[in-house]
Amino acid sequence: MALLEIENIHKKFGKTEVLKGISFSLDKGEVLSVLGSSGGGKTTLLRCINFLETPDVGTIKINGEKIFDAGSGEKTTEKQIRQNRLHFGLVFQSFNLFPQYTVLENLMLAKELIEKSKKKDGMTKEQIKEQAYELLKNVGLTEKAGSYPCELSGGQQQRVAIARALSLNPEVLCFDEPTSALDPELTGEVLRVIKELKNTDRTMIIVTHELGFARNVSDRVMVIADGRIEEEGTPDEVFDNPKSAKMRAFLNKSLERL
Repeated sequence: MALLEIENIHKKFGKTEVLKGISFSLDKGEVLSVLGSSGGGKTTLLRCINFLETPDVGTIKINGEKIFDAGSGEKTTEKQIRQNRLHFGLVFQSFNLFPQYTVLENLMLAKELIEKSKKKDGMTKEQIKEQAYELLKNVGLTEKAGSYPCELSGGQQQRVAIARALSLNPEVLCFDEPTSALDPELTGEVLRVIKELKNTDRTMIIVTHELGFARNVSDRVMVIADGRIEEEGTPDEVFDNPKSAKMRAFLNKSLERL
């Protein structure tokens, strides 16, 4: 059984149809890179999967359980949306750390709120702090626990954002162009962290323009153009033998920028 199943997702903004029937599935531990030109619908897809946008059509399943069905006729409550989001972690391209909190507090905040909502058997604040330090150790930033986001480089902020996304132990970790806001010399440190996560059996969806990285880290590559899946396959299949003219044009344009 697939861990994540996305079926026939459509999304409109006004009269503009951004997603036109996206379907795919992911097994546990699988890494999917999503490529495509700007405006093709990649970020909207991630936002739908993470319940930051509501699809107009389609279903989302986790471990075989349907957690969203646009055709059910039932309105999804805010409580259900919050619960559904716990299945996913999202790392934004612009970090989105809370500037008024330290690095450690950024990692602890969501976990503390969730544990307080439990009637019993919740983690203590000390246990949450220990977990946060362990996550910082994993991204190489233990010494920055007491720093504020403004005191960190862009690469460090993004690594904190990755640790924060991991703090709730999501089943699927999503990245929305995690290096697009970084200088080239800082990109490598973030990509190394993501590559290390692959070795821990993390299930990931990575929207990226880093073609070399996508080829090296992905189990599968999906190319979205004009709201539809244009190509899908292994990295070798997509990069070495693209079937569509749009994919070949995208690759040629990307290589010209290198």
